[in-house]
Amino acid sequence: MKKIYSKLAGIFFAGCLMTSCIDLDYENYSNINSENFPVSESDLEASTVGVYNTLCNSFIMQWLNNADWTLNELTTDELNTSWGNPWQQTERFLWTANDMAGKSCYENYQKGITKATRMIYAFQNSTVDEGKKSKYIAELRVLRAMYANYLYCMVGAVPIVTDPDVANDVYSTWKPTRPSKEEYISFMINEILDSYQQLEIEQSSENIGRLSQGAALTLLMKIYMNDKQWQNALDVSQKIMNLGVYELLPSYASIFDISNEGASNTERIFAIQRITSNQAYAWNYFSCVMPATPTYKSQVGSQMTIAGGLKMPWAFYDKYEENDSRLETIVRYYIDVDGNEVDFRTVDHPKATGAAPMKYSEDPDQQGQLQGSDFIVYRYADILLSRAEILNELNGPTQESIDLINLVRKRANASLLKLEDYTKETLKDFLLDERGRELYCEGHRRNDLIRFGKFIEKAREKGFNAQDYHVLFPIPQSAMNENPNLVQNPGYEN
Repeated sequence: MKKIYSKLAGIFFAGCLMTSCIDLDYENYSNINSENFPVSESDLEASTVGVYNTLCNSFIMQWLNNADWTLNELTTDELNTSWGNPWQQTERFLWTANDMAGKSCYENYQKGITKATRMIYAFQNSTVDEGKKSKYIAELRVLRAMYANYLYCMVGAVPIVTDPDVANDVYSTWKPTRPSKEEYISFMINEILDSYQQLEIEQSSENIGRLSQGAALTLLMKIYMNDKQWQNALDVSQKIMNLGVYELLPSYASIFDISNEGASNTERIFAIQRITSNQAYAWNYFSCVMPATPTYKSQVGSQMTIAGGLKMPWAFYDKYEENDSRLETIVRYYIDVDGNEVDFRTVDHPKATGAAPMKYSEDPDQQGQLQGSDFIVYRYADILLSRAEILNELNGPTQESIDLINLVRKRANASLLKLEDYTKETLKDFLLDERGRELYCEGHRRNDLIRFGKFIEKAREKGFNAQDYHVLFPIPQSAMNENPNLVQNPGYEN
């Protein structure tokens, strides 16, 4: 499968080696200076692509129990699990600063930021032509802002490395205090605003898997939304639409089809790429726990089935209308109390233990977890629903907000909304449900619930002892030990 782009595959792997693929090797950077690196556009390209590996390592890393995706989904009303720890620990809000599945996410996002900072500084001080290197610097700044935002959504405002001198000796002598929320958010916003116009607009075979203007603006819109800066968010949503390069695909299932991962998929704004020829990038656990078909062959030849440990709770399943075509992609089978696989289309589900979600396409050329299927981070349906939410927050229900929602629901063969049927609050409730239906298990649900003020409520409805402070995860105790000037998030002090 062509990933990122095939003609630069060798450069990509060079970038991986520079960044150690799985973990950051600080020694690789110890001798970087403007005289020996970078000296060519190929150096710029390899280094920039290499910094993207943090997305693989953090958001959908090899073992999904440690992934950002799991923290964002298993803590919500979209999933439950029958697996043991750390899955149950995450789902049941039993994590602590000393024992937390997301510790590796925190570390990897910090490393991603540090790598980006090092490269930005190296590029700025290199002898490469200014016109060539400015675009790469812009891309790295937006990528750094993306990592910073993932970190912020996870644990709040924490120190991040933007000083190249600190980046060369991170945490050994640098003992910063936590920045304010306002300082942190301003940093992310400024990184994007200063940089996004230098990125590409059109998606092509040459830049698949790279941040574009649309991806940068989507990130900016989400930062504004989560900070309740509604007018700014509205303005950015219009800029995304004005790019004129995105539209809804006619078929919901085709969005996630591995055969439709090229530039012709005009609904995709940004996706994390998978490379089957390199195992570090090919592990794709989604294809095991949420496959697009009920069974397939594992690497060892045994049958792996959707009878796994992740299920859609019935309360969430019941949010869909009976004829909603999205269910044909997301849920087609359930597992009964005897462990048998049963087709939803033939029987009712009163005795089922849970709906088995199936969404992420398998690679027909691969087996088991080694998959070439991409993971979509941002897509256009999210923009439409986000703009509807923003409009409702600013003005209450409007015909434009209703029309935007209906564009998404029409594709799903779901009933269409009428303006006169909604108040601001009832439309807000509907939008939260609709985002869940449309964006099911795409990594948005936790932040959506927090923004809507429903995160703790939904956890308690599942029967878990969630407290208000659980809207943030703890800073890992290992990080606290490295820097005594850090202050732990409330609720995790002991």
